[in-house]
Amino acid sequence: MTVGDMRYRITLQESVMTPDGGGGFSQAWQDISETPEVYAAVEQLSVAEIFRYRQIMSRVTHRFVIRYRADVTAGMRIVHDGVSHDIAAIVDRDGMKRKLEILAVKV
Repeated sequence: MTVGDMRYRITLQESVMTPDGGGGFSQAWQDISETPEVYAAVEQLSVAEIFRYRQIMSRVTHRFVIRYRADVTAGMRIVHDGVSHDIAAIVDRDGMKRKLEILAVKV
């Protein structure tokens, strides 16, 4: 994927625990504080690719590529076109901190 492929706007979100009023907590999602909206290349994985990634995780459905940032972690979520995707894995493919490949599961 090239920089020109990064034309889709996505929002990065993190999980926060909020009091539920009954002494417990419930999970809520909020945009991350620093630049939550970024451009990304978005690719729905084919059945063959899903099978290849099955060795790592069984339900990966999408690949997102964004410019490198250190604040993205597994357990966060991406919202693209109103659809949420849980981040399952993050890979710095070339080790040069230029791009992040994010494998995600459509919720």
